Amino acid sequence: MQAVCLRAIPEGMPQLSDFSLQSLPVPQPRAGQVLVRLYWLSLDPFLRAQLGGRYVAPCPPLGAIVPGYAVGQVVDDDSGRFAAGTWVTGLLGWAQYAVADANAVQAVDATLAPPSTAVGVLGIPGLTAWAGVRRILDPQPGQTIVISTAAGAVGSVAGQLCKAAGARVVGLTSTDEKCALVTGTYGFDACVNYRAPDFADALRAACPQRIDGYFDNVGGAVLETVLDQLALRARVVLCGLSDQYNRAQRPPGPNLGPVIGARARLEGLVVYDHLADFGICRQQLAGLIGAGQLHYREHIHHGLEQAAAGFIGLLRGENTGKALVAVEHP
Repeated sequence: MQAVCLRAIPEGMPQLSDFSLQSLPVPQPRAGQVLVRLYWLSLDPFLRAQLGGRYVAPCPPLGAIVPGYAVGQVVDDDSGRFAAGTWVTGLLGWAQYAVADANAVQAVDATLAPPSTAVGVLGIPGLTAWAGVRRILDPQPGQTIVISTAAGAVGSVAGQLCKAAGARVVGLTSTDEKCALVTGTYGFDACVNYRAPDFADALRAACPQRIDGYFDNVGGAVLETVLDQLALRARVVLCGLSDQYNRAQRPPGPNLGPVIGARARLEGLVVYDHLADFGICRQQLAGLIGAGQLHYREHIHHGLEQAAAGFIGLLRGENTGKALVAVEHP
């Protein structure tokens, strides 16, 4: 089988030379394990933090298969839990086949949506958006909510959930083309390019009543700009720090004076604290998709050999929607 392995620990922005495509034997399941043929690989920003030693999971050793979420079909199950052909998902890695403990994978209900969504809108990204909105932001009708990385897998879903709650939603993204996607396909009320030189003024114009809630996936200067425009009793979800994933050292923290003045609440979001909500989250999001009230996009890279390039492109902000690798189609 083919697998992508870690050749070197990235310094700064990862390079193609940090990864290698190798031919390895197909692994064989032991007692209590399943063998899964993988069809969809998830490309996620958290992997960059893990490769830098800044994530809850340890950095994989050199030569190991690159970790990541994936979706595939069971080929062999020594545990007796899954029938052959069952769609499952889990942390299975960048490869054509994977072996995992049966209790470490979850069955995918392919009747809800295409199986690829199990690592996208109905997977960890969807749960992240749902938990941040439902458990922390609590958007109310008429409030102004700002969403960073609004064209991405998490931000696009979070913003649409806030819209469904009656809030006025303003997206932040990196290009004018993505802004058009955010306001057009995803239905945000406005979108601001945070790379524009007049970003702070443009955000202020888009939020004349200031900002009641903010879903942050970026950190850095973007976060500091938003904090300066918070409304009284605002809520801020601190979910991601993409601004510093490729930095050798962490940058200075933002000025928190505006947070004190706004009597705002900042709360960190770790999605694994909300795994118990996965069932209700999937049902709600699938229902919204079926009703045409929740839209999603998949940015697909074809072939396992494109995984590293796709991951680097994700970190550069080149994707629109959930970044995936189609290993091969069943």
